[in-house]
Amino acid sequence: MMQGWSRTVTRAASAAAALCLGIGIAVATAAAGTDESPVGTATDVTDKAITTVELEGQALVLVGGGLLIGLGFGIVVASGLTYWYKNKQIGGKLR
Repeated sequence: MMQGWSRTVTRAASAAAALCLGIGIAVATAAAGTDESPVGTATDVTDKAITTVELEGQALVLVGGGLLIGLGFGIVVASGLTYWYKNKQIGGKLR
């Protein structure tokens, strides 16, 4: 079961990497009309593609990190809202 989930995450990460690469190529192509040299633009796109492929190999780490950051942010927001609600609720009873 875990392998299926891992495979799904890896495929999603690969699709995201391919999308980012495509966007990078499109941006580089649009930038090629400026004063930059085509060689410099191609080098930049290649560097971005290499970085994307390196990050794709760390898909589970990135997903896990994002999950933990999102979970932490959700806990902070929920705690703040609970404090506000309970404070409002208690304050209303004391008046």
